[in-house]
Amino acid sequence: MSVLKNYNEIITDLDNYMIELLDKSEYPKQLVDPIKYIFIGKGKRIRAILLVEVCKLFELPYKDIRNVALALECIHTYSLIHDDLPAMDDDDYRRGQLTLHKKYDEATAILVGDALISLAFELLAIPSDKIDNECALNLVNKLGKCSGLGGMVGGQILDLKISSSTASMDLVNNMQQMKTGALFQFACLAGPIIRGNDADQRIFAQFADLFGSIFQISDDLIDIESTLSEAGKNVNKDKEKDKYTLIEFLGVDGAKAQIAQKLEDVRILLHDYGVKSERLINLCQELVDRRS
Repeated sequence: MSVLKNYNEIITDLDNYMIELLDKSEYPKQLVDPIKYIFIGKGKRIRAILLVEVCKLFELPYKDIRNVALALECIHTYSLIHDDLPAMDDDDYRRGQLTLHKKYDEATAILVGDALISLAFELLAIPSDKIDNECALNLVNKLGKCSGLGGMVGGQILDLKISSSTASMDLVNNMQQMKTGALFQFACLAGPIIRGNDADQRIFAQFADLFGSIFQISDDLIDIESTLSEAGKNVNKDKEKDKYTLIEFLGVDGAKAQIAQKLEDVRILLHDYGVKSERLINLCQELVDRRS
């Protein structure tokens, strides 16, 4: 059974919540319309789903983490918008449609990204029954670290600056852990942070590393093996732009073998959580089976 398909209700709710937030205030239409274009009905919401699934394991109700899940997707979407800009990856397609700067213009794309960053931290600062002010501050701190200098943004600059003379397996792995893996860290640690359990935080930090690696290697294989219609974005772009991935060092067969090993590592790591961890394990497998 597909874990992702089981989350259509939550995906729809996050879209509707975003629409509600955008429509209830008199925000500039020049920003609201592009946000709806790039956000509503787009993307698989893997990070939000992962966050919700981990929180479910810790018996945290969805209503109490709704803002946290949407905040994470705001940060992720902003990163895609900026990543697609001509100064960075210069991509024409994202999520099966024109990238934001192609649909509108570069200034709009930059400002939409900026607006989504601000909205994310505004959402995180809202307390709930399970999230008091101190916990909200801890979540703000964690997302700031995961998305900033030592996380996603730091990884992006490494990605832009890696060259044939500097590329190594360790450097590429570190770059991917920062650029892609850091937001998975937040998704996996939000639940333990809310629960206030240090032991669980240590375990799920390890799980986040494994999940992020499985996701990234699978994503790189999609870039090689999928078509534009399957992937919903330009394919073979890593090769065309001399981007370095772990597949450059492992080869396709080696990459698939590493995924298999990491899936087994996930099962071992989460063993003590019993049946409550089955959906997380299934979610990891779905990353491997997807085509986009």
